[in-house]
This record gives sequence, structure tokens and C-alpha cells, in this order.
Amino acid sequence: LYRFPTKLLYSMSDYLVYIKMPSYLRQWFVHRHSGSEPVVLRQGSIESKLIKLAQSRQPDDFFPPLQKEDEVAICIPYSKARDPRTYNYISPTGKKALLDNIKNAFAVDCWNFLHDFGHIGQQQKELIYLYMEQRGIKEDGTCWDSIAKAYQRLRKNYLSNESRKRTRQQQTEKSQAESQEFVEHNC
Repeated sequence: LYRFPTKLLYSMSDYLVYIKMPSYLRQWFVHRHSGSEPVVLRQGSIESKLIKLAQSRQPDDFFPPLQKEDEVAICIPYSKARDPRTYNYISPTGKKALLDNIKNAFAVDCWNFLHDFGHIGQQQKELIYLYMEQRGIKEDGTCWDSIAKAYQRLRKNYLSNESRKRTRQQQTEKSQAESQEFVEHNC
């Protein structure tokens, strides 16, 4: 946490929390909210609510760190119930919960953009570049690969779940047919 010495929107404080993220996720997150750092969260967003829940008093032995290169600065939302001047500490567990939430939101956004294309093969490269362009993600040598791998994991999970659903449905239909046959045979 670090005090940010400029006036921001009325709903944000001038206290910051730093979250370590991969480059593609950091760029996507910044673009999604304020478009610049420090990130000013939209009032009522799930990330804003999560930070409000995770806020606590700073431990006595805590010294606010400086932002590292692979971290994103996020303004702690102002709240009457948890004034950031007093409650301006986010524990490692709170930071992890926030990062997991951001990763999940990215996965949903990525899936919604790319899933309709199914087996897209060579076109996948261009579609991922289009996704990056529209979401403010600049290629730095790792972004495209990271997004492609994330999408492939999502697609694999989706196909596995669909296969399980079909198997269960076939088993249910078979069981119902056998029950119907038994009833017809014994009546």
C-alpha cells in the first residue's frame, strides 16, 4: 500500500494496493477499468467490493512497499464503513483472492470472445491478436502465447464437460428405455 498524492474520483481514496500479475492480465485489467494506472475501479464492481471486504488495519510492523515492475497499482475504494485512512492494508490472502477474481473475469471475457469459433486452426492466431487489440493488450513476446494457452485450457474443460454431459444423458436414456421395457414386459 502506498499513499497516492493526487485527487481521484470521489469514490476512491488516495491509498493503493499492489497486485503482481502477468503482463497480459495486467494490461487487460488496466484497460477494463480506468485505462491508466493507478487503476480506479468502477464503483460497485466485484473487484471494488472484494477490496472493501479485504481491508483491515495496517499491522504495526508493516512498512508500505514500493510498486514493482510486474505489479499493478489499484486505488483502494473509499467507504464510510472502512475508511482507507485507517483500513488501508490488504493481506496476502486478500490479494490472492483479488487476483483469482481478476483471472476468472479474464477467462470469462476471453471465452465469450473466442468460443464461437470452435476449431479455428490458423485463424486462431489472428483472432487472438484481434482480442488483444480490442482489450488493450500489447504483445511483449509472451502475451499471445499466454492467452492462447489460457483459451486452450478453457476449451479443453468445455469439451470434457460436454462429453461427460452426453455420456450421462446416454446412460439416463438407456436406463429409462430398460425401465420402460421391464414395465412393458411385466404388465
